[in-house]
Amino acid sequence: MRSAHTDCRTAPFFLPGGEPGILLVHGFLTAPDEVYPLGEVLSKAGMTVYGIRLRGHGTTPKDLAQVRWQDWVADVQTGLEELRQPCKHLGIAGVSLGAAVALYAAIEEPIEKIVVFSLPGRGVTRGLSASWLSHIAHAIPFVPKIGSDMHDAEARHEHFVYRQISLQATAEVAQLLEALDARLPEIRTPTLLIHARRDRVVPPRTIARITARIGAPHELLWLELGGHNVILDSDRQRAWQTARSWFNSDTIPLPETK
Repeated sequence: MRSAHTDCRTAPFFLPGGEPGILLVHGFLTAPDEVYPLGEVLSKAGMTVYGIRLRGHGTTPKDLAQVRWQDWVADVQTGLEELRQPCKHLGIAGVSLGAAVALYAAIEEPIEKIVVFSLPGRGVTRGLSASWLSHIAHAIPFVPKIGSDMHDAEARHEHFVYRQISLQATAEVAQLLEALDARLPEIRTPTLLIHARRDRVVPPRTIARITARIGAPHELLWLELGGHNVILDSDRQRAWQTARSWFNSDTIPLPETK
């Protein structure tokens, strides 16, 4: 595990501080460095921050092909258990896949606040079911990752991401999203959703459906700049500061959005 002074992109990190303790969960095909800048912002605000690495990530795409979605949920649960040792009050934030895993884990975990960046819905696999993706994976285990909708060229260049996509892992994502969709009304933890209007991976209509079904008190912040990876793209500062306010305040002064 790296400290605040280590530059290893794929290692988990722990930034000691006070209350609350915040667990950060990166997205699909990426690594903990994706959430490290947000971790620094939260740490400077006095919080304890733990950025975990989901199984199969930060190594090779072949490792990812061996993982099941329940493993990712277990990773989050283990991370929360470790964070409970120094902290009494816990929050969690995740990006894309990490957002979905965080929400699912929070259904049964005592979490006080959640922030989800670019939360995907069950249609993110473009109509391909989990069973069909798994079937295809036997013949075509991997496909190249082509393109990105990240607007900030420098951030895109520095971002750690696998260049191959495991279709079996994609099937696991589809299964997770189906399971989460069925349990959205069970979520009771106050949740902040942050999403880019120009997200080409998860369209705005998906977020509308999620917010209509989620059982928790929630707020939605639309970002006008950047694409799917809002935590690193052009409007990242606004995303970070709004998340910090959500975790650090009882009353959240969000700007009005339509």
